[in-house]
Amino acid sequence: MKIGIIGSNGFLGKNLSVFLKKKNNVKNFSSYSDLKKKWFATVCKEIKNYAPDIIINCAASQILDDNLKSIEKLIYSNLYSQSGFLNAAKTQKNFIGFITFGSRWEYNQKGDYQPNSFYAATKHASDYLLQYFANKQTTIVSLKIFDTYGENDNRKKILNLLLKSYKNQTTLKLSPGKQEIDLVNILDICELVSKICTDIKLKKIRGFKKFTVSSKKPIKLIQLIKILKRNLKKNLNVKIGALGYRKSESMKCLRKTYNYPLWKPRFKLIDDLKKIFDKI
Repeated sequence: MKIGIIGSNGFLGKNLSVFLKKKNNVKNFSSYSDLKKKWFATVCKEIKNYAPDIIINCAASQILDDNLKSIEKLIYSNLYSQSGFLNAAKTQKNFIGFITFGSRWEYNQKGDYQPNSFYAATKHASDYLLQYFANKQTTIVSLKIFDTYGENDNRKKILNLLLKSYKNQTTLKLSPGKQEIDLVNILDICELVSKICTDIKLKKIRGFKKFTVSSKKPIKLIQLIKILKRNLKKNLNVKIGALGYRKSESMKCLRKTYNYPLWKPRFKLIDDLKKIFDKI
C-alpha cells in the first residue's frame, strides 16, 4: 500500500512510520514545525502528488488552554486542516482510507460526551466532519487514544517524568495520584493501525468507524507508583500530594470501551516499564 503520514515527527507518527515501512510504501509529509504558515498548502500539494491509498493523520494541536488564540490554533489544526487534507485526497481515484486519532478526554467514565477541554471538544467535533467524507469508496477510522508509552519517548508525560527522576535519582513532586491512567504500548498501537490499513484495503470495514484504544486495565497513578517501587532496582523518589491536580484533570477512565474487533494489547505494562526504567 501507499501510505502517507501527516505528523510523522511526533511520538505516534514517528513510530508508525518506522513500523509501516517494513511492508508498505510510506511517505512522511512535511511537518508543521518546519513550514508553519506554508504547512497546510504544502501537505495538500504533497497529497495530490504522492496520491496515497491511505492517509494517517497524527498531526494535532493539543493545547489545553481555551483562550482566543488557543481556540484559533485548535480549530485550524484539528478541524480546518484535517478537512482540507481529506478534500485534497478525495480527488485521487485510488484513495480508500483515512485514519485519525481522538482522545478519551472527549468522554466521561460512562462514555457520555463530556469534553474536559476545548481540545477534546474539537476532537469530538471532527468526527462529525469526517462522516461527511466517508462513503463506499473511502473508509475513515477515528481511534480514541488513551495513554501511550514506549521506548525513546520525549514527551512531557508522567511516565517520562518518573523515568527522568529515576535515572537522576531526584525527587519528583506529584499530585495525590488518584487519577486513573490506561496505558498501551506504542507498538501495540502500530500493530492495530497496520491491521486497520489491511482491513480497509480488503474492504472488511467501510464508511465512518470509531474505536477506543484501551488496555481495559486502568490503574490509579498512585497504585502504579507503588508497584514500580516494589519492582525497580533503585529507589523511585516521589513526593505524593506536593502538587494539585491540573485544571482539566480526568480522574476516571472511560469504562464503556469499544476496541477494534479481535484486537487487544499484547505487551504487559509492568514488565515493559521494568525494561524501560532499568534497561534490562
